[in-house]
Amino acid sequence: MAAPQLRHLRDVSHGRPPSRLRLLAPLRYLLIKHPEKFKYDVLFPFIVALLVWAGYWIVNPKPALFGEEGLLRFARDLLVMAVPFMVGSLAAVAMGAPGPYLDKRPMGSDLRLEGRNLNMRQFICYLLGYLCFLGLLTLAAVVATQLLHDTVKHWTEAFPITVLVTKLVGTLALSLMLSLLTVTVFWSLYFLTDVVNRPD
Repeated sequence: MAAPQLRHLRDVSHGRPPSRLRLLAPLRYLLIKHPEKFKYDVLFPFIVALLVWAGYWIVNPKPALFGEEGLLRFARDLLVMAVPFMVGSLAAVAMGAPGPYLDKRPMGSDLRLEGRNLNMRQFICYLLGYLCFLGLLTLAAVVATQLLHDTVKHWTEAFPITVLVTKLVGTLALSLMLSLLTVTVFWSLYFLTDVVNRPD
C-alpha cells in the first residue's frame, strides 16, 4: 500500500500545482481558518513581542544578551531540549493508531484548510509541525547570532548608528521569534488539554 503513495511523493501539492516549497509545509498551519486563530497566530505574539522589546530597552542596567549569563545562552539551552520533544510529539500524533478522539472533528467552530474541514489529528499535526518549525528557526537564529556576534561587532563598531540599529533590529527579531513560539506553545497547551478532552 505504501509504494503507490511514495511514487507520487514528487507531487505533494494537495490538489494544487507542485510549486509549493516542501520545507515550508509547516507554515500551512497559518492558513487554517478559525475565528480565534488570528489572535494567537498574529495579534498576541506581536503585542507580547513589542512589550518585551520595549521593556528590555527601558530596563537599566539591561540583562546581558551574550556570554555564559546571557539571555541567548538560556534561550539556546531551552530550545535544545524543547525542539526534539516537539518533533517526537509530532511523530507520535501523526503515526498513532486511529482512535475515537484524535480522528473526530473538534467541537464548536470548524477548522478549515483550503476548503476542507480538519479533524483533531490533522490540526494537531499542523500545530505541532508549526511549533517544530518555529523552534528550529529560532534555535538556528540564536546560534547564528552567537557565532556571528564578534564579526558583526567588528564590522559595525566604526559606525555608532549602525551598532544601535543592529541592536534594535536584532532584539526586536529575537523578541518576535520567542513570542511567536511561546504564545503558540500556550495555545497548543490550551487546545490539547481542554478542547481535545471536551465531551461530545
